[in-house]
Amino acid sequence: MTKYKKTIIGSSLLLLLLLMSNFYPAYGPKDYNHQVLVKNEQGVITGRAPFPPSEKHLLGTNRNGEDIHWLLLFGAKFTLISTFGVAILRVLIGGLLGIFLSIWAPFLKSYVKDFFLPFRYIPLILIGIILMIPIVGDFNDVSISSIITYQIIILVFIGVPSVIIFASDVTDELLKTSFVQSSILMGAGKFHLIKRHLLPHLRSYSVLFTVQQLISTLHITMQLGLFGMFLGGRNRAGIFGIDDPDNPPPHPATITNEWAGLIGQNFNEFLLAPWTIFSPVIGFFIVIAIVNMIKKELEENMSGLQVVKKREKKKKISKDESRSFVKRGLFEFVQKL
Repeated sequence: MTKYKKTIIGSSLLLLLLLMSNFYPAYGPKDYNHQVLVKNEQGVITGRAPFPPSEKHLLGTNRNGEDIHWLLLFGAKFTLISTFGVAILRVLIGGLLGIFLSIWAPFLKSYVKDFFLPFRYIPLILIGIILMIPIVGDFNDVSISSIITYQIIILVFIGVPSVIIFASDVTDELLKTSFVQSSILMGAGKFHLIKRHLLPHLRSYSVLFTVQQLISTLHITMQLGLFGMFLGGRNRAGIFGIDDPDNPPPHPATITNEWAGLIGQNFNEFLLAPWTIFSPVIGFFIVIAIVNMIKKELEENMSGLQVVKKREKKKKISKDESRSFVKRGLFEFVQKL
């Protein structure tokens, strides 16, 4: 377990954040500590939202007077669950299709690569925006669950091609190994090869690739938020004070308070209230840094760098011991003469 110390610590931090977000109704204020106006003892208005970070508002407030840190805690579950769900679905669907492509339809692999070739040159964010605009691009009466499901399907779709190609390439390499070739010569079936030889090796790759897809999904969702493609759709109430509520359309706001949406809805506040943007951005960077730390440790353990380093240290120690032993032996031999 010591080899995965960073992975355990990083996973525990993400799990703690997810639990705090899920249990937010048990301890967090329903109105996110809402405060739009500040009045003195005479009842004179001395300030109005957005308020900068202070003892009362740790990360400041947005224009609606809602505490940023409460919004981040509430929306963390939507960001993390959707990201993990998309990454796992990408690896499962892409992995199964990649194995099928290499074992049952190898003649189609070149055509599949040519078909998915545009995905390497067309930015995924552009494809995501084009596909999401009909549902998320404006206010509508579609339920939040339906919008989130549609968005997850789109995010999975745009990321599956790379997973299919990767899984197919790894499967092809495993099929060339001596133990797999021996099993094939002995008459092993395809399902036997998958169960006994491919899956044990592909499991380690799947964990690593799931972590890589987590980082990719976090990047894409953050970019979609900047273009107003909020997870779960838009809130009709909008942002108070930017547009007149009596004259629609209001300024779009995220309905789920997920982190990418908080960045996108407050983007126009960059000069007036930069803390409304920097807080969710820093939250994103911290999560990405944790996931990237896990990814690097998994890569090091898979590539055997730590094992090689330990072996090199052992060899160096053994060489030093042998040299000292030889010197002691020569010295004793000379004394005996």
